[in-house]
Amino acid sequence: MGETPSAKAEPAVAGRAFRIRHLALEVANLEKSTQFYQSVFGMKVLRIRENPIRNDVAAYLGYHDEQDDVSIELYQFRHKTPVLGESRGFHFALAVENIEAVHDRAIKAGGLSKTAPQNNRPNSINKFAFILDLDGHEIELTENAHGAQS
Repeated sequence: MGETPSAKAEPAVAGRAFRIRHLALEVANLEKSTQFYQSVFGMKVLRIRENPIRNDVAAYLGYHDEQDDVSIELYQFRHKTPVLGESRGFHFALAVENIEAVHDRAIKAGGLSKTAPQNNRPNSINKFAFILDLDGHEIELTENAHGAQS
């Protein structure tokens, strides 16, 4: 029992390692939300998927190929209005190089500031902020100085 597992160890089931493939967010207007994530965060549309059985359409956005990196799936049902609003603590975080600039871009693109950019704690040079996207999804922005602890 006193051994610490290697940081490189990956959990596996039947010989296959796990990885997060995408994070799905329901949106009210797929076109506007896609434009928001592209203009504010510089994400690319990786693919569009239509599902006639579920009567929805989804855009997968990210920075790299879906097979190699995590993507965000924005989906819109064609037959119902989404229930949007309070995140109940759920959020995802994006590491950024200039937190003030990204925060400002998000606000100019229609997002809302929940927490303005600020230091993580006293004497820290690392920063965080929270914004809400067009559908009220909470996004944490983090800016870490190289070599600094958050």
